[in-house]
Amino acid sequence: MVPGLRFVVFFQGCHLHCKYCHNRDTWNLHAGDVILLEELVEKMKRYSNYFTASNGGVTLSGGEPLLQPDFVLSLLKELKKCHIHTAIDTSRYD
Repeated sequence: MVPGLRFVVFFQGCHLHCKYCHNRDTWNLHAGDVILLEELVEKMKRYSNYFTASNGGVTLSGGEPLLQPDFVLSLLKELKKCHIHTAIDTSRYD
């Protein structure tokens, strides 16, 4: 379990299709909305006071966030620059 208030990003795409999945809407890799890295980071930064006060941060979930490794890596680097705690909820399945 990760601490504090969290901003959760649900990534599209998952190959597992678990029977009891809580988020089946994320299975299709080609569905969902496209968002630019800068746009997402700016949205997250708006909540930085809440993250600081609660020792929270950002959680990358899905689907499977690691199906989009370039975007995830860029996002994590930007959040590190902003001193925002990060966590990844992953099955490590690609």
